[in-house]
Amino acid sequence: MVVDARPDVATVKDGREPGSWPARLPYALLGLLFAGLAWFVATQYWRHGRTYDEYMQDDYGKLTLQWYLSGGHDKSFLNMGDNIHMPEHGPAYEAFVALFQHWSGETWHTRSLVNGVVGVLGILVIALCGKEIAGSWGALTAAVGLTLYPRYLGAIFTNSKDVPFTVLMMLALWLTLRLMRRWERPRRVEIGEYFLLGGVIGAAAAVRVNGLAFFALLGLVALGYLVIVFRRRGVRALGPEIVRFLGAGLVVAAACYLVMSLLWPYLMVYPGTGLMNSIKMMAAYDWDNSIMFGGEMVRAKALPLSYVPTWLVIGSPLPVVAFTVVSPLVALWLLSRRVRVPGQYLLIALYSLIPLALIMYAHATLYNGIRQFLYVVPGFILLATAVLVGAVRALRASGRTAIAWGLVGLALVGQAEVVVSTAKIYPFEYAYFSPLAGGFAQARHEYEADYWGQCASTAASWLNDHYRGYHPDNPTFQDEVAWNSLTEPYLPGMQSVGDGQPIFLLTTSPAPDGYREIHAVMVEGEPLCRVSLRQY
Repeated sequence: MVVDARPDVATVKDGREPGSWPARLPYALLGLLFAGLAWFVATQYWRHGRTYDEYMQDDYGKLTLQWYLSGGHDKSFLNMGDNIHMPEHGPAYEAFVALFQHWSGETWHTRSLVNGVVGVLGILVIALCGKEIAGSWGALTAAVGLTLYPRYLGAIFTNSKDVPFTVLMMLALWLTLRLMRRWERPRRVEIGEYFLLGGVIGAAAAVRVNGLAFFALLGLVALGYLVIVFRRRGVRALGPEIVRFLGAGLVVAAACYLVMSLLWPYLMVYPGTGLMNSIKMMAAYDWDNSIMFGGEMVRAKALPLSYVPTWLVIGSPLPVVAFTVVSPLVALWLLSRRVRVPGQYLLIALYSLIPLALIMYAHATLYNGIRQFLYVVPGFILLATAVLVGAVRALRASGRTAIAWGLVGLALVGQAEVVVSTAKIYPFEYAYFSPLAGGFAQARHEYEADYWGQCASTAASWLNDHYRGYHPDNPTFQDEVAWNSLTEPYLPGMQSVGDGQPIFLLTTSPAPDGYREIHAVMVEGEPLCRVSLRQY
């Protein structure tokens, strides 16, 4: 058996025909995985409820869509509160969702379904990335890794900012991996692919402006390639390559700005200053509330440097953490044995490390756990995929099949822990904590858990099923966890009230004076939301 380690041929050549069942198995398993994901989206989207940010994001998307439908005359999206800086936030995805809502004539079911489908597309994209670096088994391993990353899958229905941004950044990464593979085998100029890459980066930046940091990654990739050219062919060969990269960079940058502007009306209303205003605002975002971190309340603008790495460890499944930590050691071992490490692996590492370095260097305002740097997680999953698949192939090639199966078994045991843990906290998967942090029951007292108030929807669903046994006539409710408007779809038989004396009250704290608790949303023995009944 011969292991072909070339980045563009990441397969094990062991005499099997491409059409044989061992060659088809990973694709069959991928088909089953996506069939399961389709079922998950179709049947579970409503159980994951709403989060208190969604009403604002939904309004922003609809107002942005009105700008397009009015031919640029309706600029009401600019009137959203100054304190939340909504126009400076990229609206591309929110307008995309609003378009489907416009066609369907319905808001919340449409929103959840569109979000869920886009989240599943992200799993398809990481499978494509996995195939680029490790063949068909790499595609399967990467797809399973993201599917069983609870803080991704558990947020696909409700997080309309970080999940779509992650999907677009993965797509940009995949396109770059493809370009790197083709550099190994020179072809005709592919201006269309450069334009597509720039457009994807522009779309990502029109969701979160920090998507522009991808250009730093592209610059390092180009620099690394030029170094290789210099070492192999000398200084005289650099000229044509530099010209080629400058031309490609111009196409990518032009496509990026064009698409970003088309998807972000704020940039067209303020073409000279809009982009810089957004970058400055996001670099020092004006949100300085206190959050729970390490058992203490810490200001969001004064977080310790340990915030990011800590969350990546405690918020990620054990196999992802273990194989990611091992990956630089494996690279050093390979280099010590004069084995070439594919450049694609370095690209993936930089994809995750560059944003993290910038976040930590700038002391960026962070909160809500891992979600604002969720987009770096696929890079770590891909590194873990490369290590696992590469190690298994190398062990099998050297005849140590038992050890290879043992390694696979350990990975499966680690993922089984994820399945069991998320089943215990379902449908709050986005609040998953690793066993290293003591799991949900312990870690929720030291770190942010249900930070988006998703439990209000679960409490409302229970109340809708049971309120007739407590107060069937003219029932009223107030949601003090999120917003009444987000809970109303779950309580169609009730009237919401603002500051008053509702019959039923939804809170996170114990029942206030004059009320009696009748139900609590319990997760691993911990109450998240409570339903209280007014006493007469």
